Amino acid sequence: MNKKLVAAALGLAFAAPVFADSSNVTLYGRVHQALDHQSQDDDGQQTGGNFALEDVSSRFGIKGQEDLGGGLSLVFGYEFSVSADSNAGVGGRHSYIGMKGGWGTFVAGKQDGGNETVAPLYTQASLTGGVSNQGGPLTTIGGGGTALATGVAIDRVQRVDNSFGYKTNIAGVAIEARHAMTSGNNLDALAGTAANNNNPNNDLTPGEVKENATRQTEVAATYKVGALTIGGGFNMFDQQAQDPTVASQPERTVQGVAAYNFGSFSLAGLVAQTSLYGTNAVNGEDSNTEYLLSATVPLTANSGIFGAYADSERNNLADPSEVTQAQIAYYYDFSKRTRTYVGFNRLENEVVAGVNSGEKFEQDNFTIGLRHNF
Repeated sequence: MNKKLVAAALGLAFAAPVFADSSNVTLYGRVHQALDHQSQDDDGQQTGGNFALEDVSSRFGIKGQEDLGGGLSLVFGYEFSVSADSNAGVGGRHSYIGMKGGWGTFVAGKQDGGNETVAPLYTQASLTGGVSNQGGPLTTIGGGGTALATGVAIDRVQRVDNSFGYKTNIAGVAIEARHAMTSGNNLDALAGTAANNNNPNNDLTPGEVKENATRQTEVAATYKVGALTIGGGFNMFDQQAQDPTVASQPERTVQGVAAYNFGSFSLAGLVAQTSLYGTNAVNGEDSNTEYLLSATVPLTANSGIFGAYADSERNNLADPSEVTQAQIAYYYDFSKRTRTYVGFNRLENEVVAGVNSGEKFEQDNFTIGLRHNF
């Protein structure tokens, strides 16, 4: 009797399943740390001047794909941030599930510019280059997506919750699109206020809940032909909770990017303009403008020099300012997975209007970094 039970159990264990399981799951990550010396001058008041060991966007993640047949696959993933300098703190980076086929990739969840997820303008802007892969004191394209960010001159929306993303390639043109339904779900605090009354999108009454206070729709198209890469994109912000008579929030961002590889060196540039809701009462400007120029000069097959200069107007601040950033860095790749680099970055933020006009903030960073992808 026991032999029959064992035989039956073995038969079930090795029986072919009804559906062939061709899924695979991959564990991956990055350990990235930098030794950074930072000094600041806030309108004559100097601070800093010490070295600090810092984590630079270290992370680990799980991603997978299952072949569903007929050229269709299911894709999914989770990615988490970690603090490699102290081994403390785990945060969310992206999480998604979607479908992939000959028609492209469609995903839903919290998205950024990694794996199958989509961040159209951020990914396109990152074509201008950098040595640290967009992280740490030598970042050239920020991913915070707010004009209030002070760590970089050029900032793009990278990571958003509650979003749908799509990407494909048509006749050599890479297309990315994303729609995000983000920000607070309860706007009851605006009911009956001037902000609610002035905004035609708001029709709240006391005690009412309204979802999707801010929605974003962005599209980017990038084309590469030979040594030339060109692209353009836009991001539309539907500010459900924003009083359009008051300037502070973005309404629309339009950008263009171009890069050319001359062989012995490459050049890249970015120009962009962000329209703002209303008109700033301080200086009468209703938009921000940005540009960035960068160059990469390979020295050997696995080393080179990177330089960049960027300028950004921020007219949606209480004290409108102009932010400039200049950077020079050297990188050396021990392998495809391991890079070390050293560089200097200067950030200047000067108030250009208002009661604090003329005040200037300067920050210098001298950074040595080591990064390994696994």
